[in-house]
Amino acid sequence: MTTSETARISIPDFDGDVVAPGDATYDEARRLHNAAVDRRPALIARCSGAQDVAAALRHARERGLPVTVRGGGHAVGGFALADGALTIDLTRMRAVDVDPVRRTARVQGGATWREVDAATQAHGLAVTGARLPSVGVAGFLLGSGSGWLERKLGLAADSLRSARVVTAGGEVVTASSEKHAGLFWALRGGGPGFGVVAELELALAPVGPQVVGGVLGWPVERAEEVAAAYAALIAGAPDDLGGGLAFLSGPPEPFVPAPLQGAPLVAIVALWTGAPEHGAAVLRSLRALDPPIDAVAPMPYRTLQGMFERPAAVQVPTRAHADGGFLAALPDAAAVAAARAAAGRPSPLGSILLQPLGGAFARVPEEATPLGRRDAAWHWQAGTAWFESADDDAARAWVADVGRALAPWSCGETYPNFIPDADPARLRAAHAPAVLERLRRIRAEWDPGNVLAAGHAIPL
Repeated sequence: MTTSETARISIPDFDGDVVAPGDATYDEARRLHNAAVDRRPALIARCSGAQDVAAALRHARERGLPVTVRGGGHAVGGFALADGALTIDLTRMRAVDVDPVRRTARVQGGATWREVDAATQAHGLAVTGARLPSVGVAGFLLGSGSGWLERKLGLAADSLRSARVVTAGGEVVTASSEKHAGLFWALRGGGPGFGVVAELELALAPVGPQVVGGVLGWPVERAEEVAAAYAALIAGAPDDLGGGLAFLSGPPEPFVPAPLQGAPLVAIVALWTGAPEHGAAVLRSLRALDPPIDAVAPMPYRTLQGMFERPAAVQVPTRAHADGGFLAALPDAAAVAAARAAAGRPSPLGSILLQPLGGAFARVPEEATPLGRRDAAWHWQAGTAWFESADDDAARAWVADVGRALAPWSCGETYPNFIPDADPARLRAAHAPAVLERLRRIRAEWDPGNVLAAGHAIPL
């Protein structure tokens, strides 16, 4: 299709931009964070609001086009794109409106956590956000929403108070606990496929703008004693202590001693949101292990949130893969297994994070959202990035090896966000049978034509 031909493509009643193969901006518009995803949508509809979303959905139905939705574009499965589909691109819908009195934020469907954290922290408020600021808010929340604040505030899905949704039929509705309650329940962790979320209303809580946070690190040979000390600390810790145990390569940062830069490390990511003067006492048992890396200090919450994202100036697109799962406990043997698995990383950009749960996460009733496993003690996630397609198999195999290494302590399938591929069997296992059936009924009610079937949409 030539550029002159694509210039004539339009969507009735659509005020945004339409991008098609042959347009100068097409390749940029279809680029995702995972460079291994190379898909060619038939059209990319860059929406300016809910009415544009409705017009794009109507256009797709009339022409029999599959539909995908792009928010942040971070999912390693690349579900935002499909060959020959119409992509509803929300990335221009990024407004965030904070009500500091009600402690709520209204967030458009294409916003990232960078915009949300900037707006909420201006008032000393926050909601559990992704560990990378460039992650999109809507997709993150629909499939769980795990972040450093989950022990204090629960998952992002738990914070949802209402959602403005464009249904598969093109109707714009607001779902909350009072109106369209079934749809609202499904949106709180049931994944995509129930409608295109144009706006979210999130509950906020006082956090920051200053917190105590950062990284403590040791050579990986000390993994067993570090993990034991951290597990003992977190078992009795208040909700204000968040973070995780990580296996990664020492970053080339000034706070890392030269011999440990690039070396395998066991590290503790710490976030203390309580009174700053109490932070040192809470971490005393960890500092007693004499970490050669101690970068825990008072800092803006937004600094901690951006700690693991590469600066924009050096963000070369990489190929990526990741996975995760729940753990019933983290005994010494599990920490040793994780350390051994980490040693097999085929790329220095690979890492394993063991995140402690409990706290506010565990106090949400199982029936309140589609997200179960509230009694799990830990969650693991392994992810890696690399540059060459020749390394694809090795990278994916390593992530699978991590899952096998931690399988003896597994207590269930991970949430949809962490399932890397469109795998119906794993998606079914992510929900209790009764929950899955309820999600299926709600999806059939709101999308009977199976228009929004991409990615981790519940099968009809």
